[in-house]
Amino acid sequence: MTARDILAKLVALFPDFAAAWDRPTNCFRDDDGSFTRCGVFSEFSHFFRDCYEQFSPAQVAGVGRFVTECVASADTTLVDAAATCFLENVAAERFSPNFRRHLSGEALRFYSRWDNSG
Repeated sequence: MTARDILAKLVALFPDFAAAWDRPTNCFRDDDGSFTRCGVFSEFSHFFRDCYEQFSPAQVAGVGRFVTECVASADTTLVDAAATCFLENVAAERFSPNFRRHLSGEALRFYSRWDNSG
């Protein structure tokens, strides 16, 4: 899964993330427009933290499934991006008890190491 694939998936789940991604303050996009998987997950983690209460239960469940799939991947770069650039960034937040219910497998194990709400 490429960085563009991740961005497309997150925008499909959270259409408002497109505007957040395109902001000039997005430091995870290079001057030439290129970006990494970790960069997408990092910028999304800020958006997710800031807007969590506005998301529908289906959106939260969808990102939980998506991140769980990414962390279960054989692609270690994808695993690292989803785990360290998203899960680690959103652990121990006000919404952690709710969000953790949407994770499973290795994603939940990783999240639990950073989150003390469990």
